[in-house]
Amino acid sequence: MTRQQIEVIVAMYKEDQSYSKIAKAVGKTEYLVKQWVKQNRKEYALDRRRNLADKLNNPLSSSAWADSKWDIKRGVEWIKRIWK
Repeated sequence: MTRQQIEVIVAMYKEDQSYSKIAKAVGKTEYLVKQWVKQNRKEYALDRRRNLADKLNNPLSSSAWADSKWDIKRGVEWIKRIWK
């Protein structure tokens, strides 16, 4: 990757742009962009992205609570409630 391509990838990734948009902007394949991000995550301080499926598999995740149509906080209260 050239210096210019790296700058574009880092900037767009931090703006939460999709891999396909980033790939089109730098003229590389989506696979190559994903691999580059994976290999250079620490060096350029690129946070990991979590998809919605990962969020919903972790019921304690606040982002899962925000993304859900259900009132998860209320549901957890009902589940934990001691029924007499």
